[in-house]
Amino acid sequence: MKIIHTADWHIGKLLNGYSLLADQEALLRDWLNQVVALKPDLVIMSGDLYDRSLPSAEATRLVNQLLTEMTQVLTCPICVIAGNHDSADRIDYASDLLAHHQLYLVGQPSSKPVKIEIDQADVYLLPYASTSALRQVYPQATIKNLQDGCQYQLDLIRDQWDSGRINIVAYHGYVTAASGDQAGGDLTMSDSERPLEIGTAEFVPVQAFKGFDYVALGHLHQAQKVANDHIRYAGSLLKYSKSEAYHKKQFLEVDLTKDNLLVKSHFFKPVRDLRIIRANFAELLKDGTSDYVFLELTDKVLIHDAVNRLRQSYPYLMGMEYINLDFNEEVALEAPTMAEVDLADQDLPNLFGKFYQQVEGQAMSTRQLDLVKEIYQASQKEGQDETD
Repeated sequence: MKIIHTADWHIGKLLNGYSLLADQEALLRDWLNQVVALKPDLVIMSGDLYDRSLPSAEATRLVNQLLTEMTQVLTCPICVIAGNHDSADRIDYASDLLAHHQLYLVGQPSSKPVKIEIDQADVYLLPYASTSALRQVYPQATIKNLQDGCQYQLDLIRDQWDSGRINIVAYHGYVTAASGDQAGGDLTMSDSERPLEIGTAEFVPVQAFKGFDYVALGHLHQAQKVANDHIRYAGSLLKYSKSEAYHKKQFLEVDLTKDNLLVKSHFFKPVRDLRIIRANFAELLKDGTSDYVFLELTDKVLIHDAVNRLRQSYPYLMGMEYINLDFNEEVALEAPTMAEVDLADQDLPNLFGKFYQQVEGQAMSTRQLDLVKEIYQASQKEGQDETD
């Protein structure tokens, strides 16, 4: 059987104030055309359909359109589970009705894990749920953390499955091949992934999925396998943070039998890439791009109004930082931190003069420095008068 595995769409995501909705729509419509051509037997979306539990009207509208089109052009079951960014109730809405159109939306865990039967395969859907939510669903179990909750659900599945059939499970969360304090150390993570719980109890050991023929994971934004070829994260739809700049975003085509597995990556081609560009200010001004960019300036001095000047060539500038500033070493060593001094004891006009020189690249004129001193002395006198 052929499975399309995708995850972490984060519809409605804002990146540094920029809406990615148009980028997401264009990419997903192209993705759907590719999926139709591949003629799958099953499509799995492993959580974080939305970026927020209360998505915008525009995000909700896009999801509605996409899911509707998927049911119209695909002849196979489509399975979607809730992730930690989703509202479980929103994902569950009208799920019974939609199941008649082979669209299976699972937002909440149930006393008996949801199973979808497809010819020779059984597909089990385990949406993200907090520890407290899992305790309410399984009051008979001892669930102290997400690991316990996931393990209990997997045990329930194994108690009633047919091991002779192809058994597939979709899960949203951390799965690791490492243990103890090293749990999660084998995984490639990014700044976009929201922690699920405090400590290492959010990590489920890969051994918990023993016996499954394919494990379709969501949550991590970098596509990767966990110890075995059949346990995989598909990764996110787009690059959603600077830490993902070097990710290769993709969806997975999985050809699966009871005895064999073949996984093929199909790489997304976004409208705009997200890149990190490192150069000095003069070099950056000569170039430009319509991609989303984080600029790393190699200049050793601050450049006046650098962001606004660069934005003319980089309209989708996401962030800028200096990585090689050459501050005066003597000043850095001799000048105490603000936490260590009383500002009233400092010569603030001269400190301001040094700051001005660093920003503008030239010293203040005598007239400018005299003006700063006059303003400072006037403010000091005004403060003294209020005290008296």
